[in-house]
Amino acid sequence: MKFYLTSMKKTLLFIGAVCMMFAMTACNGESAASSDLTDREVLNILFEKLNGSKWTKGTEGWGTERPLAEWEGVTAETGADGVERVLKLAINADSVSGDIPAEIGCLTELQELSIRVRNGQNSIANTVPAELFKLEKMEKLMLYINGKEHYTLPEDMNMPAIKTLVISGPEGSFEGLCKLTSLETLNVSNFKGQIPESVGNLTNVKEMRWETSEEPQGRVPAAVGKMPNLKTLTVDYSAFIGGPGVANAPFPTEVWDNANLEYLFMRNVANQPSTIPGDKVAAMTNLKSITLCRCGIEGAIPVEFFKSGKLTTFSIYDNNLSGEIPAAITNCADLSSINLNRNKLTGSIPANLGNCTKLTTVWIQDNPELSGSIPASLSNCDRLIIMGFKGTKVSQDVPAALQAHKNFSKWHLFN
Repeated sequence: MKFYLTSMKKTLLFIGAVCMMFAMTACNGESAASSDLTDREVLNILFEKLNGSKWTKGTEGWGTERPLAEWEGVTAETGADGVERVLKLAINADSVSGDIPAEIGCLTELQELSIRVRNGQNSIANTVPAELFKLEKMEKLMLYINGKEHYTLPEDMNMPAIKTLVISGPEGSFEGLCKLTSLETLNVSNFKGQIPESVGNLTNVKEMRWETSEEPQGRVPAAVGKMPNLKTLTVDYSAFIGGPGVANAPFPTEVWDNANLEYLFMRNVANQPSTIPGDKVAAMTNLKSITLCRCGIEGAIPVEFFKSGKLTTFSIYDNNLSGEIPAAITNCADLSSINLNRNKLTGSIPANLGNCTKLTTVWIQDNPELSGSIPASLSNCDRLIIMGFKGTKVSQDVPAALQAHKNFSKWHLFN
């Protein structure tokens, strides 16, 4: 009998251990959330952990017995078995704060999630749980985290369906993120750390943005020139006014190898001199917009920029460009913005610049050796609202046609 009781006790202990292990791995393989949680219960936990009692909007239906589909920000469906499952979730109320709980990993049917957390100056210990990055049906994830502290991303992610990822506030290694090869849109803001070379693994990405006001670290990876589907690239190390200095790194010249680019924006990414290769620019026939600010760019403006005629924005300012503004710039009939401030340009402004009739902005300030006259043809630009030549030798005799322009009083030509 004693032997029997001892064996039974061991058996019960074993069963109990197995049950506990099952509960610990129920939602996403490693989640500590209970397997018995319904989607409704998970939403109630989210409401509690994210300061829901103090939300002054976005609370319609939350905490009630109404169908989940009637809760504000929730898209849900009820199956034939009567079980409600959340498909889309948006928590963007005005007072969302606190830590996102691990139980969110139990929303295994979730396809889209948007959460905006405002923690102000409070410390963030575990704002983004690893369980969130193991939701296998997630296609679109947007996390806006505003807090004093950064959070780390897990290196083990399992989101095979993810197409769009927008996150703010991460730090450390981004190797896990770079394993999400199904991504088509990636937006990382307010990050702390270095963009890894492994970002080149994201061969399906069409739009990629890395923006931060934190101290820039390292070089923009050479892989940006080998991402075959990349059309929009933004690397901005001064996303906010009063941001840090320029990164102590060379310019990623490999970017000129990416012939598919349509929109290129880089700011504060390099403090070492480099030139723009005209032969490679000639192959970038899809380029519509280019902005390079404080990137160490020197030398002449390649005439090849304007051969396709597709440019709508041409802004290379706070660099060391020299030589003349190519007359070929007038080939770009859809050009709306020019910013060449604070360079070392010489010669005169192309007389036919007014052929670009859609121009709204013409900034060519602080180029001390730029001379000549203001082109009268700019009077053809009916939408022109900003124009300035302060810090140049351009003649201050304004053509009569420009003085008659409806926006003449708005221009600050030499002040």
